[in-house]
Amino acid sequence: MQQALATRGRACGVTGVPRTSSTRPAVRSLVCRAAADKTPFIPPWRDVYNDLKSKGLRTVAPEEAAELLATGKWALIDVRRPDQFEEGHAQGSVSVPMYSRLDMSQADLAKVMKLIAFSFNGVQPIDSNATFTKDALAASPAKKFITLCEAGGTMKPTVNFPLGKPSRSLQAAWKLMAEGGVAPGDVVHLERGLYGWYQADLPIEGTYTPDLGRTPMAAQDPAVNSIAQSTGYEQQAGDKQQPEPAQKKKWFNF
Repeated sequence: MQQALATRGRACGVTGVPRTSSTRPAVRSLVCRAAADKTPFIPPWRDVYNDLKSKGLRTVAPEEAAELLATGKWALIDVRRPDQFEEGHAQGSVSVPMYSRLDMSQADLAKVMKLIAFSFNGVQPIDSNATFTKDALAASPAKKFITLCEAGGTMKPTVNFPLGKPSRSLQAAWKLMAEGGVAPGDVVHLERGLYGWYQADLPIEGTYTPDLGRTPMAAQDPAVNSIAQSTGYEQQAGDKQQPEPAQKKKWFNF
């Protein structure tokens, strides 16, 4: 059962439970019931990537993002988890999380299955924010947005990543345009995320110390397998160096 829940499968189209002889029908049935009629929070990355490319999403350097923010017309929305924002964030940014830690105080079948699947993959269990688009639109009266996450991801194709690298901030930009009706020119994506903001020596409120050993990209909800697509921070020549983490973290913090 652990192996079945830890890898991607095709039982009733649900990620996390493969259709193999070792997967008990009762387990597949439970997961199918939990996922029935559930609309994905984020479509597959390929679809998101192609849509963003067609809309001409622009990625801006931290210095340009700071200039846009200074005009008072743009909102810098931090889509990381609330606890990450509270620990440290870009000065002037607003917390509009796409995901938060899974709340098991009122657990249902879907949450239990998600907890098991994420835990077996060594990932901090999270839940999607169903009101993300509405919350983000309320953060900017002018409806102009700069999306920010931990490491930013990228739309730049490479040999190893022909579709770039997915991230929460890229997913957020897609949701604002696809669901929020925001014009493509009124959404930009922050290059290298908060890590890039930090490397540009722009002001940060609270404490921010990047952990170069973690993989901060977002998982599609509930597609745990997409975590494997991330390779962490994009480092550049001249970046400030960080000390080794004091101890190995149990969870990947994306």
